[in-house]
Amino acid sequence: MSTTPIAQTAAEHLPLVFHGPPGWPTPTLEWVNTHLGWQPPPGWVPVPGCPHSPPRWTFWSRNDAAWRRMARPSLRRARWNLYAGVVLCVLFAGYTVFGMVEGTQPSWRILLHLAAVITVGIKTWQARARVRQIEAALVTSIRDTAEQLKAASDRAHYARYLRSTGER
Repeated sequence: MSTTPIAQTAAEHLPLVFHGPPGWPTPTLEWVNTHLGWQPPPGWVPVPGCPHSPPRWTFWSRNDAAWRRMARPSLRRARWNLYAGVVLCVLFAGYTVFGMVEGTQPSWRILLHLAAVITVGIKTWQARARVRQIEAALVTSIRDTAEQLKAASDRAHYARYLRSTGER
């Protein structure tokens, strides 16, 4: 039987991991779920008496295994394009250099290969930019979903509070 706490096991499935500054209490799984990707404003502390976070503190990092599972469908084609571009660029560059060294290729063919290397290089760069764009959109989606979860959680907690006090 596993001795890993359920909250830790559940947190392993989240795409982002929270890193609290030194002296901060460990947040609950519910807090992490409802604040994924949230950047506290300067000077914010979770409870009175906690030290402020150091300048440029990194609060969140990727949980690689969970991130890959979440991002795989969105990134599959963009990454394939990126890897194919790198392979084609290397092949064209090698063939061009080989032709220049051997001297068996006419100049126009070498220029054609150089044009192919440049074109594939540009397309590869565009594919890498697309991967970054998709990853940024995924982080935005995570943050938006966390905000929605937080709003739903806040409503549920408030409704529970009202029921406990007899108010409606």
